[in-house]
Amino acid sequence: MAPPAPETSPPVEVAICVATFRRPDGLAALLESLGALELADEVRVRLCVVDNDAEGSARPVVDAARARLPFAVDYLCEPERNISLARNRGVAHALERGAAFVAFVDDDETARPGWLRELLRAQARFAADAVAGSVRPRLDPGAPAWAGRSGLFAQDQPTAGTPLPTAATSNALVSRRLLESVPGPFDPDFGRSGSGDSLFFTRGVRRGARVVAAPGAVVDEGIAPARARAGWVLRRAFRVGNGAVWVERALDRDERRLGWRALAGTLRLAGSAAVLPAAALLGRAAVVRALWGVCYGAGCLAALAGYRYSEYEVLDR
Repeated sequence: MAPPAPETSPPVEVAICVATFRRPDGLAALLESLGALELADEVRVRLCVVDNDAEGSARPVVDAARARLPFAVDYLCEPERNISLARNRGVAHALERGAAFVAFVDDDETARPGWLRELLRAQARFAADAVAGSVRPRLDPGAPAWAGRSGLFAQDQPTAGTPLPTAATSNALVSRRLLESVPGPFDPDFGRSGSGDSLFFTRGVRRGARVVAAPGAVVDEGIAPARARAGWVLRRAFRVGNGAVWVERALDRDERRLGWRALAGTLRLAGSAAVLPAAALLGRAAVVRALWGVCYGAGCLAALAGYRYSEYEVLDR
């Protein structure tokens, strides 16, 4: 009599969700990198590309890549220009198809071969509800030298397993449980201003979710020439600070830390302004870093006064 066949676990269903808006070259490069992912036999992947362009400009890129990718590929369109609605459409589709985890990556990034493997490994090792990887900048050869020296484009994570207060959908793996615990899950009110992903993760953490770092899960972000400029960097700093306060304001009253956020923004502005004279002696990279703190703090204070900066109203691609 033959021995019974060993029991096998069902595959882990993972959906990779990409929200895209008129970045055909970036999207094509991302899809090519996803085709080279190192996937374990027990992992089954589905790709969900959500086009936030009502004209469907991303469809030809997805159709061209579909035959070359080793997993199912779904093209969706969210006609209303709102990044939160685009993310929500992708999440809803992924969960309907049975995904246990949703991985997020942006359309101006490329994934390294071990990216998804490292996210899943960290999730299992630390029993995390969500895992955030590192984003490494890939500057244009013609970018000014200060842009690389400033360190402002890198998003490196701390030691693996370190608990995080928030995360971003530029590189993250999120469990079905966490996605289903937050209605939406991304707030459409943040669809033009940005920071909707920060709100989602912050709300989850303050309700007890475990979000941890996975520095070995790396994606590379292409920095367009228009972004390697001091003006763009400082506008982004203002938006990040502004969004951080609006995130606090959107949380339930017992979850807010608005006073702490206001104090942190004020101290950041004052401290950064104080070091500007010394930074001027160290070169442009140091000056832009100091000004980043000034603009971040100014964004916080502007939000406290009721001003909301909508970054996605203007295309800077």
